[in-house]
Amino acid sequence: MTVRVEAGRRAESSTATLTRGAAHPDRGAPAGWRDPFRTTPARIIVHGIVLAALLVATAVVALGAGGPASTLGERSASAAARTGTSARQIYVGLADADVAASAAFLLPPGADRLAGLRANYQRKIHEVEHALNASMGAAVDDPDRLAKLAAIAARLQVYQRILADALTVAEARGTATTQGVLASAYAREASHYLATQLLTAAQALWGYDTRLLRNARDEARWWVAASLLMPLLTLAALVAVQWWLWRRTRRRLNIGLLAASVGVVAVLAMAVASWSHWPTAADRLPALEQAVDEQRATQQRLGALLAGRADIYLGLGASVDPAGHHRDFDGRRLCDGPDGVDCSTLAAVWTARQSSEPNAFREAVDAVLDGGRAGASFDTATTTLTNRLDEGDKLVTAGVERLEAAPRQWGGTAGWVALLAGAAVVLGLRQRLVEYR
Repeated sequence: MTVRVEAGRRAESSTATLTRGAAHPDRGAPAGWRDPFRTTPARIIVHGIVLAALLVATAVVALGAGGPASTLGERSASAAARTGTSARQIYVGLADADVAASAAFLLPPGADRLAGLRANYQRKIHEVEHALNASMGAAVDDPDRLAKLAAIAARLQVYQRILADALTVAEARGTATTQGVLASAYAREASHYLATQLLTAAQALWGYDTRLLRNARDEARWWVAASLLMPLLTLAALVAVQWWLWRRTRRRLNIGLLAASVGVVAVLAMAVASWSHWPTAADRLPALEQAVDEQRATQQRLGALLAGRADIYLGLGASVDPAGHHRDFDGRRLCDGPDGVDCSTLAAVWTARQSSEPNAFREAVDAVLDGGRAGASFDTATTTLTNRLDEGDKLVTAGVERLEAAPRQWGGTAGWVALLAGAAVVLGLRQRLVEYR
């Protein structure tokens, strides 16, 4: 009988042990082992680390958003408009200089109008140099743009040396034919260099300036989202931890978490204030970007028109490749559209060199220079495009004025408030951890 009672007790003991083992979350773990992260003190520490990380991230985002927020809107738009205008002056000035330099090789040495044509070239070059110097002075705080301007200035010096050599050859003693061939060869080299190096660099400068608007808006999208979402995420985490701690420990609010929550609300309010100009900028910047793009298209059209005029001068005055200049002119499609050139005035110009008429070349020169039929047609087209650029400048200026200036930025203050909120979290959870233990 005693043996049976003892066996029954052992069976009950084994059953109870198995039951406790099945109910324990760490079944299969070594005897006496307990998951440390399931204890309330450990969870308080983990929650504190997570909240501190979120608050540090909130501070970093608040500090980083200050630059994009202050750049967005009127500041970036006015900078793009101002630098875009200087880029246009450089681009058009270079194209004008090419036209003036090409015209200097139309007439033989000693011609009456030759001095005036060369003086016009020197004046155009000085205008470009003045625009470059002014742009470089305004770009002291923008190393990328300053480097692009310096590259244009260096290439301009190369171009001037080529032209100086060409003019020296043209003035040297020798037959008119020899001088014409050498001078036109130099002119062709200089014009090609200007088209492939200088004007390309100036166009890249324009593109760099107009990207200021798009970059400001694209960067702002990310920063405005991060500036608002990070405080909201951190506030949600603070509320969740406060609720968990309130239920876990004596149902009391934690002062540290409460102070941190108030601080994060303040950070969120400062973010809203810093980005208050975003809705207006997001609504009005696309129209401004379109106006800038239209300016760019008009500038390219004007550049093509000036390059086409240089083609005519080189084709008429050069004896090396007049057919190539004619093809270049036709490729620019300058006879089309309301701002096109009256190409019927050029029919006799392209064949003047080969004409047997004694006065054909002189009449062609008179036609393409200022005052002639072809020259007047180019002047009219140039005036039309220049007026369109001026009207476009007014639209761009009006678009800039419609944008709001960036409000006072609270990024620095918000960053410090977020860090102080992190300190409040650490102190509040440390006090509750001590009380719990």
